Amino acid sequence: MKKFLLVLTIVTAFLANSRGEDIFTTKESIILGITQGATEFLPISSTGHLILVDRFLLSHGHSSLGDTDDSNALRMQAKNAYFVIIQFGSILAVLFLYRRRFTDMLLGLFGHNYHGRNLIFNLITSFLPATIIAPFIGGWLKILYHALPVAIALIIGGIIMIRVEKSYRKRWMKSYGGIDNLTFAKSFFIGLWQCLAFIPGTSRSMATIIGGYQCGLRRSEAAEYSFLLGFVTLSAATMYEFVKNFDVIFLHFSPKRFLLGISIACLSSMVAIKFLISFIVRNGIIIFAWYRIILAILVLCSFFRQWA
Repeated sequence: MKKFLLVLTIVTAFLANSRGEDIFTTKESIILGITQGATEFLPISSTGHLILVDRFLLSHGHSSLGDTDDSNALRMQAKNAYFVIIQFGSILAVLFLYRRRFTDMLLGLFGHNYHGRNLIFNLITSFLPATIIAPFIGGWLKILYHALPVAIALIIGGIIMIRVEKSYRKRWMKSYGGIDNLTFAKSFFIGLWQCLAFIPGTSRSMATIIGGYQCGLRRSEAAEYSFLLGFVTLSAATMYEFVKNFDVIFLHFSPKRFLLGISIACLSSMVAIKFLISFIVRNGIIIFAWYRIILAILVLCSFFRQWA
C-alpha cells in the first residue's frame, strides 16, 4: 500500500510539471482531480461538485460546463468527456483497495469461489437498470448540467438522506446483513436507485448506499457495495466516453493532462474511501446530508445576488 502510494505520488509530481496546450491548466487539472476523487464515493455528488467548481472556482477564459454556444460545442464536449474519463482514477482506487474482493470474483468466474460468483452476478444485476434507462434519457439530461439544477438536486437528495438515515436508526441492527445476503431482486432494486444519479447533483454513491440501506445491508456493507458497483458503472461510462469522444479529447487535451487528473483522482479516492467506511459506521450519512443542503443554499444565494 505504502509503496503503491509512493509511486503514484512520484508519477503525479512528474505529470504536474508537464506542459501543453490544454483547456485546463495544470492547477485546474489538479483541482478537478482532487474534486473527482474526494467526492466520487462520498454521498455528495462528484458530477455536481465538478460543475460547481468549474462554475465558481476555475478561470473562465473558456466557457463554463453546460454552455450550449455553437462556437464552443467541441470544447464543451471535450470538457464533459474529461470529467468522465478522470473517473478512471477512482476506478483504480477501488480495484486496489478491494483487490481481495476482485480476486474472489475472478475465482468465482472459474467456479472456485461461490461468494465471488454471487457477487459478480449481483453487480451485473445492479448495473442492468442503468444500461436500460441511459439510452432514453442521456440526451436531454445535458440541460441539467448547470449550477442551479445541481443545487436543487443537492437539497432534495439531502432531505431523502435524512429521512432514510432516521428510518435506519429506528430499525437499528434488526435483520441487517452483508453483501452475501443480497438476492436478485434486492440487487436490481439498488440498481434502480443508482439510476437517480443520472441527474447531476444527486450522487451515485448516495443513491446506492440508500438502496443498500433499504435492502437490509449494514452501513459498512452498503458503502462497500456502492464502491464495487461504482467500479462497474464508472468503468463502463469511462470506456464509452473515451471511445465516443476520442478525437475531440486529444484535440483539446494532451495525454499528460489526462494522466495528471487520473493520478490525482486515484490518490484522493483512496483517502475518501478509507474515510467514508470508518466514518459512516460510527455516524451514518446525516452529516453529508446537511453538507449538501448548506452547499446548495450557498449556491442559490449566489444566484439570488446576481438576479437582485
